[in-house]
Amino acid sequence: MKTRQLGERSIIKLLAEFSIPSIAATLVTASHGIINRIFVGQTLGTEGIAAVTITIPIFTLMLAFGMTIGIGSNTLLSIRLGERNNEEAERIIGQSIVLFVILGVGFMVFGLLAGEHLLRFFGADDAVMPYAKEYLSVMVCGAFFHEMSFGVNGFLRGEGKPRIAMITILIAALLNIFFDWLFLIQFRTEIWGAAYATVLSQFFSTCWVAFHYVSGNTILKWRLKYFRLDFKLAKEVFMLGLPPFIMQAVGCILQALQMNQLMFYGNKFGAVHGIENCGNIAVGAFGVVFIVSMCVYLTIIGLNQGVQPIVGYNIGARKFHRVAGTLKLAIFSVIIFTFVCVLLFFIFPHIILAPFADQSHAANAEMIKMATHAVKIFVSMLPLAGIVIVMTGYFQSNGQPKIAIALTLIRQAVLFIPLIIVLPWAFENSLGGDGLDGIWYAMPICDIGSFAFTVYLLLRELKRLKSFDKKITVKEEKI
Repeated sequence: MKTRQLGERSIIKLLAEFSIPSIAATLVTASHGIINRIFVGQTLGTEGIAAVTITIPIFTLMLAFGMTIGIGSNTLLSIRLGERNNEEAERIIGQSIVLFVILGVGFMVFGLLAGEHLLRFFGADDAVMPYAKEYLSVMVCGAFFHEMSFGVNGFLRGEGKPRIAMITILIAALLNIFFDWLFLIQFRTEIWGAAYATVLSQFFSTCWVAFHYVSGNTILKWRLKYFRLDFKLAKEVFMLGLPPFIMQAVGCILQALQMNQLMFYGNKFGAVHGIENCGNIAVGAFGVVFIVSMCVYLTIIGLNQGVQPIVGYNIGARKFHRVAGTLKLAIFSVIIFTFVCVLLFFIFPHIILAPFADQSHAANAEMIKMATHAVKIFVSMLPLAGIVIVMTGYFQSNGQPKIAIALTLIRQAVLFIPLIIVLPWAFENSLGGDGLDGIWYAMPICDIGSFAFTVYLLLRELKRLKSFDKKITVKEEKI
């Protein structure tokens, strides 16, 4: 059986085989987000970028639920495959699809009824609201396809088919880019064109995944008898997927807080320097910084997706030395990658950010100038953040959700929330700067604090795995 390779082949080769397609897929996903922002920025300017950015907390909440089901079920799926229990693995797939249907319908209703109130809460003003509301209304109607294209695709990786999983995401990304070009450039639509481009691409991606399973080219099958709600199994999936949910849900709260802080201190900055609508400019600058930094974070998540089936299978097979080896290799890879990314952001910030707006307009030029300054601060501690993300993903994969939750809460709730409130005030009143700098510095300071706790957990986990491996070796010798 092909899944046995997870417990037998070289860890380096396995990590490359499983992570590279996942990383490529996440980079492609990030690339169509970037191109989407470029199209919006070039055609609609600062207000368009600000409108897309102001909706980020809502889509983060959607992602939170999607990741809960997707990662929770994939963790369980990998463990069952390691135990060679294919029937139970197929039941997990059926349960997850039912949960995605419920989730998609729920978000459509919720978004249409409460969307405008949420956008106001996140800081949208009268200039941005029409764009943001139009964009959000279309996107929530396609919530089901968003969740399915993200979540179900992970099952392919879980059963040892990372290349097909990569192709699935590649299809969605390329179609998104094509539809962006078609609607925004050729048809000259408003911002709804960007939303339709995303929904259509996710629809075709979902169709592709469904066809692949129905055609019988997979080890596991979609079976109608498992397409029913099982509360006990659903609870197990949610518990294993709870860390990413908490991480993304807390992220939603933080992003909402960031939007309000950016609007408030951006307008104060504009009043001092004579810049109109500077709150929207600051939100737009954050949107640009956010999407380019997400390329780095999504790459690390792609690595985690490659790590997940290797760790899950070898835990099920009780090969703990391979679990430790996979974790060490993942951390080393992330350190090298993030260090290179930091250098690029410091050396070529304007080249990276300039395509996001037509700088012949004063507001757009100010937005890129602000983003160029902010990105150097924002990404300065990426290597430390990368290690924290790897460890969080690792604890999700090995069935220790409480530790992953603790890591998430320390990084985002315990550290970041106070920092995003206090630092802007401190910079403006005590440190001789402006409040916007306090917002940018909150992230790297948060990364330093969470890294300190992560080092302790890493050393403890490696010791624990070594102990388990010794016990198994002793038992084998006795036999």
